Amino acid sequence: MIRFTLWICMALAMTVPSNAGLVLAKVFTDHAVIQAGKPVKVWGTAVSKEAVTVQLGGITQKVSADDSGHWLATFGPMPASYQSFDLKVTDGHQTLTCNNLLAGEVWLANGQSNMQWALKQSTGGREAIKSCDDPHLRFFHHLGTLHPGSKKYPREFLARLNTNNYYQSNGWEPCDAKSAANFSAVAYFFAKKLRETLDVPVGIIALPVGGSPIEAHLPNDAFTSNPELKPLLHHWWKNPDYPQWCRQRAALNLTHWLADPEKGKAPPHPFAPTFLWQAGIDPLLHFPIKGVIWYQGESNATVDGGRGAAMPKAINHVKLVALINAYRRHWSDPSLPFYHVQLPGMNRDWMLFREMQDEVTHELTNLGMAVAIDVGHPGNVHPPDKQPVGSRLARLALSQVYGKNIECHGPLPTQITLRQSEVVIRFTHAKGLRSVDGRAPKTFELAGDNGIFHPATASIKKDSITLTSEEVDQPVAVRYAWADHPDVNLVNGSWLPAPPFRRKIK
Repeated sequence: MIRFTLWICMALAMTVPSNAGLVLAKVFTDHAVIQAGKPVKVWGTAVSKEAVTVQLGGITQKVSADDSGHWLATFGPMPASYQSFDLKVTDGHQTLTCNNLLAGEVWLANGQSNMQWALKQSTGGREAIKSCDDPHLRFFHHLGTLHPGSKKYPREFLARLNTNNYYQSNGWEPCDAKSAANFSAVAYFFAKKLRETLDVPVGIIALPVGGSPIEAHLPNDAFTSNPELKPLLHHWWKNPDYPQWCRQRAALNLTHWLADPEKGKAPPHPFAPTFLWQAGIDPLLHFPIKGVIWYQGESNATVDGGRGAAMPKAINHVKLVALINAYRRHWSDPSLPFYHVQLPGMNRDWMLFREMQDEVTHELTNLGMAVAIDVGHPGNVHPPDKQPVGSRLARLALSQVYGKNIECHGPLPTQITLRQSEVVIRFTHAKGLRSVDGRAPKTFELAGDNGIFHPATASIKKDSITLTSEEVDQPVAVRYAWADHPDVNLVNGSWLPAPPFRRKIK
């Protein structure tokens, strides 16, 4: 209760107008990491038409605020370096200074609770915290002032909550036991591997919100430009096409607001369409980043966000593509790297969602998917082992963005042939193809013309797997790990797992 009250007070305090004429964008604080190799924009507000001098390192720019008081200064790209520098901004009346900045690699981490899951809560997290100190690894951690838990929020709090004051942050913080403990475990392990391999400063901006649907992370133009998504903007809190679990949780949080709604206004809630984009992404769009890591889907994969039926695959495909394109469009970078996590194994109907994630990965460029089918938990939507997930995301970035000679994929089926009653699957990324336990590969199935799948016996030979089934004389289809929580064991020599798949045999 103390924590909840504090968050309310912080949110209300942010609505009080500041007497300061000169304001710097919130992403600029002490210890900030600036993306190396890209033009640097520094921005903020001041008195209308006021002259503003901006000094970044040893370079000075003079600009003027426009009629609305906004100003922006642009500097040339900076090389990655451990040599710190300062940012100083003055309008002749006030001077704002940010100390100990670094140029390096900046990534944005977003999604819902599995991206938010703290390092201290994760498998091996407390041991990692003991040796995590690294002044060149830095976090910018956004925390939402309304956590969508099972609470009814006071009306006075809801009345003042908006996208301008939703996120709270302590600013950029160097990695130490205190800052790392509550930071995203996935993002921490991702960043740690980048630091170890690249030997440059790394900064992570984290904005995930537990339970949030993908709709909350989309910008307005993603809805208005797409006839399949546009209807979701209409009365989202009672729209039957909006994710059911999110509507139900929001209805509980908004009990007092919905009892006496403000005429003409939608209820303020982080699950609302566009809310988290407006609150978290819009304020960052001038700030250059290297790429995005994304872990989300649990709230969208099934009709009720739980053990109900799977959502139609097509609409989730539209939403994920819209999200990726939105990041690239709004950052004016059509090839912005985007790496996402395939939903892990759990006793929920997530097979179609996983397949959709895999299909999108192969349709768009500069996109990669970290397979997590082997690190799930049958009854826990928050599997605690986050280190493999963060490491696999980092492998994708290191290989595809930074050109490192490192395997970033598990075995991927590339050719399927029928030899009498045997099916032979050839894989790419199959060097050292093996099972983790030394036994025959599990969870392969074959089906005949009747469409009924039966377990198949699998054997490994070099980069291929041969399948047979006594119940299927003439196989026409094969699938692997096609279950809620499959017991998988197929990996390559880098111990990266094969993703679930299903294919017709031609």
